[in-house]
Amino acid sequence: MTGKIYWATFKYYDNVSHRMAFKKRPVLIIGKADKKDYVVLPVSRVTQREHLDPHYDFELQSKDYPALSFKTTSYIRTHKQTIVNSGELADCIADFREEYPDAYISVIALVEEFQKELLDNAFGG
Repeated sequence: MTGKIYWATFKYYDNVSHRMAFKKRPVLIIGKADKKDYVVLPVSRVTQREHLDPHYDFELQSKDYPALSFKTTSYIRTHKQTIVNSGELADCIADFREEYPDAYISVIALVEEFQKELLDNAFGG
């Protein structure tokens, strides 16, 4: 599972309907948290450019990553890891680590860099 991009179901608050709702979004699995949970990075279009992190958002232009079948440019949010339960994972989109090994290594390096910065800051560094 590690290194694969899957569709995952996420719960969110819908401001229009004023209730909880669900949506499917792609995620890159980067590890296993425990027997049923995975550590993932969200993959998003990020339509409002001011919400992009110029360093930690890894750009995926659709022409460069055809195996993903994304219609528009998307971003792997390396600084926004989260946990999903295996029951929330649906279809596998692609084996990102296998299809694009150099990009996968770059993504993991950004995760490592962010985690180091986060921990350094936690200790007052």
